[in-house]
Amino acid sequence: MVIKDRLKSGIRTVSLLPFVSHVLYDHRVRHALKNWRGANALYGGGWDRVHPFDRAHGTDTSGTVSAGELQAKNDHEAVAHVTVYGGSQPSVLREVLSGIPQPETCSFLDLGCGKGRPLLVASEFPFRDIVGVELSPDLARVAQANASIAAVRFPGRTPIRVQVGDATTYPLPAGNFVLFLYHPFGKEQVLKVVRAVEAALSADRQRAAYIVYYNPVHGDCFDDSPPLTRRFARMLPYAREERGYGPDLSDAVVIWQGGDLPMPTAGAHARIVVTNPGSRAELTD
Repeated sequence: MVIKDRLKSGIRTVSLLPFVSHVLYDHRVRHALKNWRGANALYGGGWDRVHPFDRAHGTDTSGTVSAGELQAKNDHEAVAHVTVYGGSQPSVLREVLSGIPQPETCSFLDLGCGKGRPLLVASEFPFRDIVGVELSPDLARVAQANASIAAVRFPGRTPIRVQVGDATTYPLPAGNFVLFLYHPFGKEQVLKVVRAVEAALSADRQRAAYIVYYNPVHGDCFDDSPPLTRRFARMLPYAREERGYGPDLSDAVVIWQGGDLPMPTAGAHARIVVTNPGSRAELTD
């Protein structure tokens, strides 16, 4: 068993070398190898492994919860449209949130916050308010426990609040806001969010609104909204220490803006390509 574990560890080390990982994590190669008996040795457990973020902070944001598991534990009608829970990468979140102007004037709202990793990273920035909404009471309890840990370790940060409920009907914050989604639900629910954002901007065009969509499988819903404009769109690489703790080596993030804001940055109009229907989006020039 020791020899077998060492062999797997050696294979994983080689698979993360820059040239090798570039080939292995190409979605076509990964799709071809996904049923190969040794695929787990190449790619590791991904989300199922304890993330370095949790080891550093004493939190619990790792692991996955399938849509089926979430549906079995909740009888809310909206649960039929939820997607799998898995944690986003802190390095990707930090790069994206560092580009939000004047975060101290904005509320941060995570729709479908799961165990709350984006909330914890958001607390590294001076947002006016930080709130997560989660349909699953079980996941919300974990997110709240993580928020409590952060409050003790970092008392100077903006407190994190976690609400149990349907994220598509949760009231948007007053004033400027950042709306975060990590592909939490299906297209019908995303359209509900779009309509809520449109109504909020119609009521007050002076406010600034930023929609941060990580893994934008249904990003076309925001693209088709007249009051929203693309601000940012990139495939962002994981930090080296995060490789092997997620579904790939980089993830797509698109930001839309609404309200009285300056024009978006160059390169914001990369095309969204859904490479794995219902679960994975990437960006191409």
